Amino acid sequence: MSEGAIAGIYLAAGQSRRMGADKRALPWGDGTLGAAGLKAALRSCLSPVIVVVPPADALVWLPDTLLGHDKCRLVRCVACHRGQAHSLACGLQEAIAQGADAAAILLADQPFVTPKAIDVLAVRYRRHRPDYIAFSRSGTPMPPVIFGKQMFSSLLALEGDAGGRRLFRDPQWRGLLYEGGEPVGMDIDTKDDYERAVIYREKKEGHPRGRR
Repeated sequence: MSEGAIAGIYLAAGQSRRMGADKRALPWGDGTLGAAGLKAALRSCLSPVIVVVPPADALVWLPDTLLGHDKCRLVRCVACHRGQAHSLACGLQEAIAQGADAAAILLADQPFVTPKAIDVLAVRYRRHRPDYIAFSRSGTPMPPVIFGKQMFSSLLALEGDAGGRRLFRDPQWRGLLYEGGEPVGMDIDTKDDYERAVIYREKKEGHPRGRR
């Protein structure tokens, strides 16, 4: 891995409790919800892109074209049921093994993330070298987030479902926030969220329901 490389960690090991079904496998455009953000990550400057999944995941949501991508690395996380922090640790350990200088954390339920959005964060991270950089909504950081390697040990020490957001409140870390994260930061947790997101996407693409 080249010096200054930013690995992607694509967290796709959640249990979709609020959705009541595997939200990664929901239809999204010509693919699945879970594949949308991964496709963006693979088309961005991130390398490698580490996809964290449950240990027994059948990967029905993940097309072979993405799984076989030369930047894609699959990690099965046996501790994912303990919360997002543990899935993050699984991906981060692989990023460290790959020699990453920084890691971009992405969620499998954020289908509006684009390669351009990821690359914008990466360029700003490399230019200013903060401890972390994230999109934000009204001053609140949200994924995607890029963490520098100086934060890796603190990220690995997290437990439960809080993920990296707990570190944003720690004054020892210097972060940069990039306003304008909508709709990039829109995540989908419930059936209502999914319905609203589909309507938003169809309007954006000029294909409102009933006019196809």
